[in-house]
Amino acid sequence: MSDMIELVRFRLQSGKTSADWLKANEKINNWIKTQPGFRFRSLSETEDGEWIDMVYWESLEAAKQAGAKFGDEIGPSCEPLIDMNSVVVSHSKAHVMQRG
Repeated sequence: MSDMIELVRFRLQSGKTSADWLKANEKINNWIKTQPGFRFRSLSETEDGEWIDMVYWESLEAAKQAGAKFGDEIGPSCEPLIDMNSVVVSHSKAHVMQRG
């Protein structure tokens, strides 16, 4: 079975800072580690302010189940920070993974 990559791209609301988002992310990090099928997460910011949240899951089903719970359990604390019109989510199968 290949891992599934969930890629979420988004921008912050006008007036919100990287520090605001990283503080809110502490709650997300604690939550996501407890989700079944979670493998790995990385978060990055481009020079022009787009955020890229890449999460490795055991399967597409695990990603979708976590996504469904995220909206209820974590989403409300994130929505004031994220420009929801900028959010793009995609899933793809990981074919090659190298770990340090």
